[in-house]
Amino acid sequence: MKRIIAILLTGLLLLSFTGCIRVSCNGISVSAPIRYANADKYTAGNFTYDETKVKKVEIEWISGSVTLLNGKGTLSVSESGADTLPAEKQLHWWIDGTTLKIKFCKSGENLSLTKLESKNITVELPDFADVGVDVASGRVVAKGTLTVGRFDLKTASGGADIGGLSAEEIEINSASGGISMDCVSVDGAFKVDTASGGLSVVEIDARSIRIDSASGGVSLGLKRTVGKVDIDVASGAVNLKLVDPEEGATVQLKAVSGSLKTALPYEKNGKTYTIGKGLIPIDINVASGSVTID
Repeated sequence: MKRIIAILLTGLLLLSFTGCIRVSCNGISVSAPIRYANADKYTAGNFTYDETKVKKVEIEWISGSVTLLNGKGTLSVSESGADTLPAEKQLHWWIDGTTLKIKFCKSGENLSLTKLESKNITVELPDFADVGVDVASGRVVAKGTLTVGRFDLKTASGGADIGGLSAEEIEINSASGGISMDCVSVDGAFKVDTASGGLSVVEIDARSIRIDSASGGVSLGLKRTVGKVDIDVASGAVNLKLVDPEEGATVQLKAVSGSLKTALPYEKNGKTYTIGKGLIPIDINVASGSVTID
């Protein structure tokens, strides 16, 4: 859980700012101007762009949902209620070389942290682009099947609902909120670090899987081609489903209490369980919670 404190601090305050605290008869209010580099190069408002011009997309969003879609040709980026917002409060964007950068509002705009205004954004992404999403408060939703390069998601509060996702590498850090995913295919590593909120993946194929969860269960459907799996859970159940039970898994289990539960035939040698041919190596460390493999 080495990244958790960093997520809580940097995730809530995605952009550099200097805060201001005011005390009145109505209570305490906290406000802060958002600041980021090269502010003069950004443009306000919804926009379209050519997919061939962008190889990387970086989104920093303060409050509200972020919806991701794959698209072709001329792609669009839009936020809710943009036509009623003054320019300084609209999303701001800049294509820096081949990197599309999207910010919540104008640099220097003062935001109330005690009564944060929410805006929802929808972003169409080019196939195979690297994608980075930082969200302070709001859920990330990926519709359909995304095909990207590297996928990095950091969320302080809200979690994510992700449909199909094909990527070179995936890294997810979540301070609060569950992560739900359908079919995931990763050429390289799949890494997830959560402080509060579980992880559920219907089916995954990856070279390696590393999951750290402080509080929240882990549920994975493991395909035959999955490489090494490491799962470390402080509090929460671990439920694994082998898509091909005959190919099986070799499970090293470290649990403070309890043992492996499975209806599949297995052999046990100390803390090592061999299911089927034992092809998927799995290391599980659980402080509090059950472990089930089907």
